Amino acid sequence: MTAPVGTDAFTTMQSKEAEDKHKRILGEHLQLKRGVEVRESVEIAEIASRHRYSLNKKGKSQEWEADGGWIYSNGELVGVAECKYQHSRQNACERAFRYLSVDKFREQPHRILLTCYGKGFQQQSGGGSTGPFIDMATNSGMTVFENPSDEEFKEGIEEWIRSIL
Repeated sequence: MTAPVGTDAFTTMQSKEAEDKHKRILGEHLQLKRGVEVRESVEIAEIASRHRYSLNKKGKSQEWEADGGWIYSNGELVGVAECKYQHSRQNACERAFRYLSVDKFREQPHRILLTCYGKGFQQQSGGGSTGPFIDMATNSGMTVFENPSDEEFKEGIEEWIRSIL
């Protein structure tokens, strides 16, 4: 959701809880892997061969953050994890599609892990923005979990980690 100009950034309690759960479960599984590091952000200069516009006022590369982090194995970027929470079906969270602009992920979109929580991501007919978001993320080849139980997420994480390492 885009906030009006001048509005402070905010995260709902439910969204924060979903992100914390996402990070905790992902972290538990990644910490067991040798040579794996999770970074909260990555410089655009690292992921884009052309990056002349993405500089800050000091001339340094801007960064992109990811809710679950940027996953590195032995110093090489191998995946990115993002968590989205929606209480309604009116916000499609298209920002997650930005990861497809990273060459490596465009070529191997399964490396993008997207976990979706909340009533807004429950399957139903009748319009809304989140349905097309889920369909297009899945269609693009991203690894997508919709309102997974802890056990489903843990099992899926193990499979995803094997696929990116």
